[in-house]
Amino acid sequence: MKFFRLRPAEGPRFTGFLDGVHQWGLPGGLCPVCEASPGGLGEAYPSVDLSGWTHRRELAEARQVPLEEYERLRELLRPHAPPGALLLPDAEFGRLRAKASGRWGALHLPYAWLLVMQREALVRVREAGFDLLASDMDLHFKGKAPPVELVEIELHPRGRLHDSCFPGGRDRACPRCGRQGDRLPDAPVLDGSTLPTDMDLFRLSDFTTVIIANERFVDAMTRLELEGVVFKELPVR
Repeated sequence: MKFFRLRPAEGPRFTGFLDGVHQWGLPGGLCPVCEASPGGLGEAYPSVDLSGWTHRRELAEARQVPLEEYERLRELLRPHAPPGALLLPDAEFGRLRAKASGRWGALHLPYAWLLVMQREALVRVREAGFDLLASDMDLHFKGKAPPVELVEIELHPRGRLHDSCFPGGRDRACPRCGRQGDRLPDAPVLDGSTLPTDMDLFRLSDFTTVIIANERFVDAMTRLELEGVVFKELPVR
């Protein structure tokens, strides 16, 4: 099985942009040992509705807290999250509320870690046999009605990069929070032993801003002629 990284298509037909956040988010957790936060930029669960949750107000605003406070909220939240969720600091939940602009592809990456689809494209993708989890978004297009109907695709963290693609080796994990300060390698290689066999689309668990598709999904998008995203094959080891 081949695997591909999703990258945004360039050009005047793909200028769509969003400025906003999801309804709720875990705070950053400042570690007393490494003095950093093991952040999870990109980890988002828009299908998780916390509107009836007792502690939802503690997740209403972005903030930095001591690591112990983040861990307390993480464990309180865990029963409401999907199985296997990492729940890293700054993980987000609920609908995305944002200002929107530009022209949108059938598939679109307004940020490297956020995949949206036009609803019409989602229907075609599901008809092709892909059971994607999609959520409505609260979008505001300035001065006019929305030119397209967009949904956010929920992508769960699975799989990791292979240790061999880090020239100097991976950074040692912090003994308290587990954070590794590695930067995304210029030539990433996937660790084949960690890749899911039950998901066609996912984000990496060690680099949550990186979205991966398998060749079954890529072949289908090519066949359906759905534009807006470029697929770059990554080696697997």
